[in-house]
Amino acid sequence: MGFIKVKNNSQRLKDELVRLETLNPALYDILKGLKYYVLRAFGKDIVLTMIQRTKEEQDMIYSGVVRGIRKYDEKPWKSPHQIWTAFDIRTKMFTNKEIKAIKNYLNSKHNSDNGYAWTAKYHEVTNSKGKKLGKHFHIQFV
Repeated sequence: MGFIKVKNNSQRLKDELVRLETLNPALYDILKGLKYYVLRAFGKDIVLTMIQRTKEEQDMIYSGVVRGIRKYDEKPWKSPHQIWTAFDIRTKMFTNKEIKAIKNYLNSKHNSDNGYAWTAKYHEVTNSKGKKLGKHFHIQFV
């Protein structure tokens, strides 16, 4: 999908994007629809920052303090990224009004047929030490 930008022009993300079309065609279609919606509504591109995550990457991100408690160390969980049911996009190029519109677009269009409770979440990203790294969209669908 050459028209989707990926963080740092990452070859890994480009390769994962090709695999996503086969492994989760519904999520791939959501990504295509989001790309066209954002371009049409705001004249902007979207930038993918994460698709697939290994167990080692999950452990590295969430081991230690998560939101002030050690819940991941006590009971590790699988991320939707580990099973090809999620992707993240950068949001720093969008206004608050655009972020709200994107979230409403995705959730109103896809929540009713999604196996997850919601499709799009705009949230703070923290590292394993609890340091805030910024916000992004997490989009999931199964």
